[in-house]
Amino acid sequence: MSYRNPKYTYISSQPAFDKLTDSVVGAVQTISSKIEKSAEEDKKKGEALAQAAQGVSSAYVRDYVGKNNVGNQNTQGAVTNFFKGKAKLVGDLVKATKGANRSCEIDGDCEEKEAELARLQNAPTEIKTMMETVLDQLDYESIDNFDASQNPDLILASNIMSGKPLFGSEQGYTYSLEEGEGGSYDLVFKGEEFEGGSYTINSAELQAITGPGGTPLLQNTQKASTQQSEVMKNTEIIQGANFDPTSGAYMGSGGFFNAASFAGAASDGVSMGYGTNTDSKGVVTYYAIIDEKKVNETIKPGVAQALESNFGIGEENSRINDGQVRTYWNKVISSKDWAKNALNSYDEDELRNVFGDQTSTVEQLKTRWGDVLTTWTTRKDLSDDQIAVFKELYLKQQAQNITQAMQSHPSNTVSKLDISNFGINNDAAQDEVIANLD
Repeated sequence: MSYRNPKYTYISSQPAFDKLTDSVVGAVQTISSKIEKSAEEDKKKGEALAQAAQGVSSAYVRDYVGKNNVGNQNTQGAVTNFFKGKAKLVGDLVKATKGANRSCEIDGDCEEKEAELARLQNAPTEIKTMMETVLDQLDYESIDNFDASQNPDLILASNIMSGKPLFGSEQGYTYSLEEGEGGSYDLVFKGEEFEGGSYTINSAELQAITGPGGTPLLQNTQKASTQQSEVMKNTEIIQGANFDPTSGAYMGSGGFFNAASFAGAASDGVSMGYGTNTDSKGVVTYYAIIDEKKVNETIKPGVAQALESNFGIGEENSRINDGQVRTYWNKVISSKDWAKNALNSYDEDELRNVFGDQTSTVEQLKTRWGDVLTTWTTRKDLSDDQIAVFKELYLKQQAQNITQAMQSHPSNTVSKLDISNFGINNDAAQDEVIANLD
């Protein structure tokens, strides 16, 4: 099984809008002068319909100019180039489709011309919406801890569209606004680094992908602290813990847990692992060495909830958000030394549980684990092995972080009675007693 990556893979909520540039104003004035000249000729002919058409054409130019205020000079220039000649076309279509003696009836194409007129009249608003969305979606610089390994075509398109140095026409990069299929519009980017030399963003597909209930083109990177807090809330492993009301992050205080229940064994494998603190008055208190494996077992249900809600990873893995999985893997998990060395701490049974494989050799399982320890790009679909290792290392990350939080928590205290009773419920201690009896 593989997990498909959307063709377009979040981005920021802060569009980069600049004022209308002089070059665009100049282009608009050129268009306006052509309209005025056409209007004067129509006026001389004394044709009322032509005057009406000219009025519509002028209004169309004003409408387009009023909406051509999105992005930078390059962006506005592309829009200006797209609308060149469109105002006259609107006027011609009005003359052909309005009035008692419509020429379109003679030509037999009224329906087609009326549809074209409607499309052109809606174009300024639709194109403005498209440009706002594209600029917002491609603004990868506003994403904290951005994963640059995701869709390289979109990142290149962003560099071209924003006019970054070394991504201009002198370096062979251009883009233009063109008419697409079904009344939609295409932003066509060109440059040799694109596969096939070009890359297209279609307005209809853009709306379908990024609209309500959709997904961003470029993914943000979720924070490890947010994941930890969510798992802690899901499990209430520290009951009544304090979380920041704004960010939701665990604040390292508040609440209570029974430290003796999470204590690990000392090096002898029998007695409790513990340490001591002595205050300024010489009073000694005891704290447990928190066992990560016990924490791991306790938080598994909460981790499953977090994987489902944040990454779409559930029992069936039918709706995996592969963009979020990739960015979290690339930026938060795989680069860490503990993740690179985690395989060394797994025995055979644990490895088989990770992959759900009881037939492969241990070496084959280790090879499969090692094969996924790379940067995950959008060029390939996520595999079952990638998802399996992601789930395991995500669980391990949460267990590590929460164990550390519990280790330093104020309620991590144990009594001498807790320490002396540790072996009573300890399997290793019981085994030792039975062996002595034998």
